Amino acid sequence: MATPRKQAKNVEKIVIRPYLDPKQKKSAGADFTIPINPEGYAQSFKIGLDEKSTGGNQGSAPEYKFTAPEQLKLDFTLDNTGTIEGNVLDGTEVKDQVKQLLDTTYYMRSDAHKPAILKIQWGLFTFDCILATLDINYVLFKPNGDPLRAKVSASFTQYVEPKKRVATEDKHSPDLYRSVRVADGDTLPLLTYKSYGDPALHAQVAWFNELVSVRALKTDQELVFPPVKQSGN
Repeated sequence: MATPRKQAKNVEKIVIRPYLDPKQKKSAGADFTIPINPEGYAQSFKIGLDEKSTGGNQGSAPEYKFTAPEQLKLDFTLDNTGTIEGNVLDGTEVKDQVKQLLDTTYYMRSDAHKPAILKIQWGLFTFDCILATLDINYVLFKPNGDPLRAKVSASFTQYVEPKKRVATEDKHSPDLYRSVRVADGDTLPLLTYKSYGDPALHAQVAWFNELVSVRALKTDQELVFPPVKQSGN
């Protein structure tokens, strides 16, 4: 007779960790553990295309414009009815669970002047991101009106630390966007030469970044180098 399999006592929960800095070295407060794991999660990928068509022709030849950040969608439940097995926040009022979630993902950090950068972990799956949308639907209540259950739908936009993103993409084409962080001693003509091979294009970069002066660069300032029109093109 086969021996019944024992169910795992310690089920891995989804944890959302907040950070102040892009390199995720400074914690921005308490983690939030999703108390009841969802049945799954959804990922979304998008490529932006230029689908201009030429006159007199049917169809088009789409041209690549950009790869949009990956999106992650989680739907989960916050509950304090005492009826759901494995609920790690059972006994905590739903309104307090919601506050913990908002503290971790949504509220602006006074020292960073923006919400936290997040790392979502579920077993071996990790996703660096920022909160995009958060919808909370209260569906069950106590006689006094306090919520006993809430359905949460959250979407997150992938976040890649700028230096890591540039290193990964290794983009040098004048037809693509790239991001550069200013280092000590950098000048706009020098950075423009490194990006396009032509320092004379620095005026276009200055205009795109709304720089008051091409000499007013600050260390650690992040500049975007857009597609540019080169002489002779």
